Amino acid sequence: MRVIFLGGTGPVGLAGIPHLLAGGHEVAVAHTGAHEPGTLGSLEHLHGQRDLLLAPDGAVERWRPDAIIDTFAGGATAEKAQELGALAERIDAGHLVAVSSIDVYRHCADAGVDGNEPTALARDLLPLHEDAPRRTGPSPGGGTAHDNVAMEDALCGAKHITILRPGAIYGPQLHRAVLREWYLVERVARGQRALGLPAGGGQLFHRVALDRVGRAIAASLEYAPTGRWAVNVADPQDLTFGALAALVAGRLSWDWEAENVAWEDSDHPWNVRHPVLVDTSRLRDVLGVATPEPRQATEEQIDWLWQHRDDIAAFMSED
Repeated sequence: MRVIFLGGTGPVGLAGIPHLLAGGHEVAVAHTGAHEPGTLGSLEHLHGQRDLLLAPDGAVERWRPDAIIDTFAGGATAEKAQELGALAERIDAGHLVAVSSIDVYRHCADAGVDGNEPTALARDLLPLHEDAPRRTGPSPGGGTAHDNVAMEDALCGAKHITILRPGAIYGPQLHRAVLREWYLVERVARGQRALGLPAGGGQLFHRVALDRVGRAIAASLEYAPTGRWAVNVADPQDLTFGALAALVAGRLSWDWEAENVAWEDSDHPWNVRHPVLVDTSRLRDVLGVATPEPRQATEEQIDWLWQHRDDIAAFMSED
């Protein structure tokens, strides 16, 4: 299958493309050209602004892909989804794969994700299934410039429309979107033993290994059912903030001086008012994605962060 990866030079693309190639697909990457990872040098690259790449008789249309994967770099919007659907319809592409997020669920807004005011009480059953209620408008943190709900609703134009909803991605890439565990590893690197634990560290925002996201992308082209179909992409098990802190301490031979703090006084990346946990049955049973093992993947992430701590510290200090 001929596959175009829109915005494929970021962490999700770098994780997904090896699995697509291993599946025998012919892959090209369409992006601005501002970032050229060396690992993608053997692939065909289509350079340009998104609107020109996807325009009638644009570079993507001339390449004639059978499937299009879109990470919606720079923000997910209804307009981008409509543009994507129009392209798919013009070239009769059979499959669209849209990378969204679990932030579409109403429960995430209730938990205070992405600038939403958290509710005192959660309303929805956990784990969240793909048909759980979604929020009804954009989140304050993204506004209309980045609204996965609006993007999902506007998708059209292909026989297969697969919507991937990853959790909080972690992986060995020098990119802010996948470095949340650095919050803890950095403290060890600085010799900072004090660790605030809001509500005893029981916060959970469902995480997912980057490699699992890459496997889900490739599996979508093989196993996703016909029609519009959403799937949560998250690890089958996860750690609370406190348990993650304990794992970091054990891995790096460290002792924390933990103290309970108020929820609003903590700034850790998983600091949600209500636990966010999604159901991953579709990912396992329909797409067949069962690896990597969550604890091992998290340990490998901690080790990678520690081994590259100087580079990461310099990168994170940049504006």
